Amino acid sequence: MLPKSINIESVKREKRILKRLNLEKLPFEASMDQFCGRYIEMMADLKESFMFEADKPGMRWCLSTIKRFKVFLLIFEANELGVEVYKESISNKLPEYSYKTIAQIVNEGLEKGFFIKMPARIEKKHDLKIRNIRPSEDLTVEFINSNIDMISSLMKFLGKQK
Repeated sequence: MLPKSINIESVKREKRILKRLNLEKLPFEASMDQFCGRYIEMMADLKESFMFEADKPGMRWCLSTIKRFKVFLLIFEANELGVEVYKESISNKLPEYSYKTIAQIVNEGLEKGFFIKMPARIEKKHDLKIRNIRPSEDLTVEFINSNIDMISSLMKFLGKQK
């Protein structure tokens, strides 16, 4: 039941939002009325997974803008697949951003030590002028540990729902 302090327009807004959610994809049963309370619990459990303190400078930098995060994800994916990735290939995969923007992000990441120039694990270089970009070891560990923390938080939340 909603507290009396919520105004009518807010109640209507909440109902419009709830109708558009994919509640059927949840790994637990929740009616529209139950979902709001459970979502607040879930966010409380997950909130810490999104807090990147001084011990995770790479993740803080990568997540500071959506542009950086998209560039990072392409570099991380290529690293895991063992294929080459470089400024031009990233720019081609993110046509919504200019090459100059991509190059600035990559160059800044290289300067800060979050990205490194290192040959791809599997694919061989075809052009000697191309410098493959990979995430640093520290950034790779930060990202994977952040995902592990998120999964752990979700599992903790799901355990409460049984």
